[in-house]
Amino acid sequence: MRSRAPVPAPAPTPAPTYRQDRLKLRHLRLLDLIGRHGSIGRAAREIGVSQPAATLLVREIETAFGASLVERDRRGARLTAAGSHAVARLQAALASIGRAIEAARETDGEPPLRLGCVQVAGVRTLPEALAHLETTGFAGRLQVREGRARDLLGDLCAGRLDAVVGWLDETIADGLPIDELAIDPIREGRMQVVAAASHPLARSRSVSVGELSRARWIVPPPESRTHAAYRRLFVSNGAAPPPVAVECASLHASLRIVSTTRMLAVAPDDAVSAYRRLGMIAALRGRSLDLGHAPLSVFTRRDLPASPAMLALRGALRAGRG
Repeated sequence: MRSRAPVPAPAPTPAPTYRQDRLKLRHLRLLDLIGRHGSIGRAAREIGVSQPAATLLVREIETAFGASLVERDRRGARLTAAGSHAVARLQAALASIGRAIEAARETDGEPPLRLGCVQVAGVRTLPEALAHLETTGFAGRLQVREGRARDLLGDLCAGRLDAVVGWLDETIADGLPIDELAIDPIREGRMQVVAAASHPLARSRSVSVGELSRARWIVPPPESRTHAAYRRLFVSNGAAPPPVAVECASLHASLRIVSTTRMLAVAPDDAVSAYRRLGMIAALRGRSLDLGHAPLSVFTRRDLPASPAMLALRGALRAGRG
């Protein structure tokens, strides 16, 4: 006999005997853990309560929220759509609580500002901003983490970062609560096709897509903005992207490999300019090679007040625009 799909329980009616201000941190952690593990029992063990106690906690938070948040079936438990929406915001709240605890224990002044940066920000944007901060006598501390824009923005939304310097386009924005972010453009950037300074194509006044199709390429992993630009270069010109010869996530390693081989790459213009000044690479020319522009921006969360360190960094990033 075919099993029936689980039917969500009706949404609990908020009761005056259990108000929202009676919720505790373990209510919120439990809901987050159920979403992660798909099991009330496993979530209960992680917060140190019995399964019946965890079931009572679920009932209490559902009553406080006035919505059915968890549904159960033979495979375990999972969040309803309402539960998933709630947890998406609770994760940021839980991270903020952890951050508050760290701040309270901080004995060396203001807690460090947690900054996420895409790789190209470390070439020009961040060094210029920090140089400007030095001239102002800034004494704050930074924790800088490099990564992909999508991952960094996800961590910002979840409260694991305080700010991000990165790119934003439709491929990155998809699936992120962009309306919850404050976005301050810093400068326009564009992708360029590059080769070693000694490469035969570097001397050409106009390189064709056909010539690019016959070359060997070093490209970052799929789902990166640079990989998307590499594919767009060919698809927008009616050609299939050639097989990737080398997959490399490091921008700087890729450009150094390009400088010593006959391979080609796509790279942001700030990095291209830095390596071109060293005489290592050249940007290829051709009307078909225009990959468009995108703004490099600083992202923060709208719902959190800016700390003195954040205000200082944002001012330094603005001072370095151009």
